[in-house]
This record gives sequence, structure tokens and C-alpha cells, in this order.
Amino acid sequence: MPGLRGNEVGLDYMFAEVLHRVAPQIHIVSQQHTISQINQQGLAAEYNQMRIDAEQSHILDRAPLKKVGSAVGARYVFQPRLAAFTQTMYDRWTFPGLGVVLSQTRQSNLRMSVQLWDTTTGELLWASMAEGTMQSEAFAKDPVYLEDTMRVTLGSIIADFLNQKTASTYTPLNKIVDQLIQIPMPEAKSDGITSDDKREKP
Repeated sequence: MPGLRGNEVGLDYMFAEVLHRVAPQIHIVSQQHTISQINQQGLAAEYNQMRIDAEQSHILDRAPLKKVGSAVGARYVFQPRLAAFTQTMYDRWTFPGLGVVLSQTRQSNLRMSVQLWDTTTGELLWASMAEGTMQSEAFAKDPVYLEDTMRVTLGSIIADFLNQKTASTYTPLNKIVDQLIQIPMPEAKSDGITSDDKREKP
């Protein structure tokens, strides 16, 4: 998103990494192969314009999307989007008058959305949005890193996808990813939506 560019570096790699860990049965086309094929087949300008248009419309145009899907050999495309990211730090324990900080609380807040598109039809198949928050008490100067918060949020979004949901409860990274690997797929109802859904499926 405009204003957040630069923070999203590595987002696609992290998404693929978490998706592979949580859902190893899904074949993932690597970022390197994707970008290489788009460029080698002369689609770089069209691909870039499709992304610019999607920032305004939240729609991936069917014609260039189909070309990209064909070029990289992918029927489906995930589109992750970084919508908001903030970091805050505040002192918990200090020596008054000396400027010595003994402890700080550090917090990162992240909002992301992910869409799943069919490259052959241009159909939006699924979408979810999540907010993740991580907080830590520290005696050093290390912040709560964007990567850690991103993994928490992405793991939760992918759990929504596997369980045919668009909303969920989010917990710390190590617990949620370990649990997601063991969560069985729920039996789908006739309309393809589980009883735990909180919002309508797009």
C-alpha cells in the first residue's frame, strides 16, 4: 500500500514459507521463478500496471492475470497486502533524573489481507483480513520485528483458508503454527462454508 512501501519486502517469501509449513500439500511456485518468468516473457510492464490498478480497485484484471498465470504455470494466485504496520516503545522501569532505562515494552501492530484468484477465469475465490499484535518486555534495544508479527498474522490467515473461514482468533506464533499443522480439515457443508464462519464467503 502507498506509504508502507519498503516494509513489505520479503512478504511473499514469508507467505510461501508459512504456507509450506502449514499446508505442505499445496505446490508453491517460488518467487524467483515467478518473477523470472514474468520478465523473460515480456510481461513486466503489464504485471506492474496490474498491481498499480489493484491498489485502487482491489481487483486483478483478468487479461493480464491470465497471462501471468500461464507464464508461471500457476492456476491460482494469492495476493497478500500489507495494509498497516506500526511499532511503539515505552519505558517501564527507569532511574528518575539519570536517564537510565531498565526495561521497555515494545509492541508491533500489523494488518494484512490476502485474496485468492483463479488466473484462468479472473474469479475471486476467497479473501481474508487479519490483525496481529506482538508485545515483549526487554532489557536490550531489540524491537519486536516485523517478520515475527507477519508470521503470526499470515499463519492465522492461512488457517482461515484451510478451514474455509474468513475470521479467526490469533495467538502467539510458536503456539499457533504448531497447532495449525495438527488441525484437521473440517467437513464442509453443502454450501462449502463451515458453521464457524463469521462473515460471508466472497
